[in-house]
Amino acid sequence: MNQGGDYMFRHKKNDLMAWREKENRLPLLLLGARQVGKTYLLKEFAAQYYKDFVYINFELEPQMKTLFDKDLVPERILSDIELTYMKKIDIETTLIIFDEIQLEMRAVTALKYFAESLVKYHVVGAGSLLGVALNRENYSFPVGKVEMHYLYPLTFDEFLMGIGSEMLLPRIEEAFNKNEALPEVIHDQLIERYTQYLYVGGMPAAINEFNRCGLRIVDFDRQVHENIINAYIADMSKYTTKSEVMKVQAIYRSIPDQLAGDQRKFKYSVVEKGAKALTYGSSIEWLLLSQVSLECAMVNRGEIPLSVYKDPKGFKLYFSDVGLLMAITRVPYMTMVRENEHNLFKGAVTENYVAQHLRAKGYDLYYWKNNTSEVDFLLQQEENIIPIEVKSSTNKRSRSLMEYMRQYQPLHSIRISRRNFGFNEGIKSVPLYAVYLI
Repeated sequence: MNQGGDYMFRHKKNDLMAWREKENRLPLLLLGARQVGKTYLLKEFAAQYYKDFVYINFELEPQMKTLFDKDLVPERILSDIELTYMKKIDIETTLIIFDEIQLEMRAVTALKYFAESLVKYHVVGAGSLLGVALNRENYSFPVGKVEMHYLYPLTFDEFLMGIGSEMLLPRIEEAFNKNEALPEVIHDQLIERYTQYLYVGGMPAAINEFNRCGLRIVDFDRQVHENIINAYIADMSKYTTKSEVMKVQAIYRSIPDQLAGDQRKFKYSVVEKGAKALTYGSSIEWLLLSQVSLECAMVNRGEIPLSVYKDPKGFKLYFSDVGLLMAITRVPYMTMVRENEHNLFKGAVTENYVAQHLRAKGYDLYYWKNNTSEVDFLLQQEENIIPIEVKSSTNKRSRSLMEYMRQYQPLHSIRISRRNFGFNEGIKSVPLYAVYLI
């Protein structure tokens, strides 16, 4: 089997294609954490579906901010872009890309006027800290005038395509839909790939490194993860006061310790003895708005809508990418390989992996807890609430899941583990490598 190259298939491209064909097309904003592949995706989309594109990066070309110093009339802005680059823009066949758009908020405001123009321009913006900038700098956002999309690290199926193992995907989907076990030889191969994904993660640079070393974990250079983590930590000085920088960084670094606990519920005391929500609440908000962390809210009822049953005092924080979690904690690869090894943090890594995939599918993250039981995730699917239990091994013990099922009688439940596909007594067994299909 030949491993993949630098090309990365992203499902988000399908959304971009649908946007391109809309008659009443609005400007599009693509948001996501730094280095998840936003720029690559937009350039690849432009090269494939447009005759030409204009790419403006406000971080690399700060002088381009002056284009927005005067009025925000689209025709004038595009005319000045043409003169700057000595390049004609055909509004029907040229894609305009404003990257790192959070660095020029008047460019964000200008999207409103692009939307209101009788001419339906092909305009997209991308940013890694736009949510933070909007929240902290009190800029007005063109509500209802842009189409918002989010990009996350590569999911496991995108990872398989990225390393040249896409032939496995149809069989996984068939087994998922039919609840039929895969042959053990294929199942074992996929479990191995899943374990590699835990170590490598879904950041494009890490997957490129995995390909570079011939898909050999022993040769994988974790420096690629260190570089991303350092970039995230450096970003934490942006749109914050000097005193808050330390708080944001302290919370981010505490997440592995939070997940190592028996309950994994976020505790301010882990960050600092005697710390309270009032002191650190805005710092957590920074991490969530920048999308380097994910929040899973606790609910005390398994009923629709889950959002009204959130307990503000109970939540978990996860890393946006499981590979970064593995890197920052220096968890050895073999720890994740040994199926029967009892390791509390192994369960935390597995839970982070599931949270990452559910969020990439567009689900809001919730978990259920009462006085005696806890279910790892609840999904709201139209009129149904689906409970999900996550196991890092083949263990089938599910006291908490049984308690939830007894109390709420869900349509069905899901158990995610290393076990093969199946369906028994109202519980759908989903192998860890198939979470992306939920």
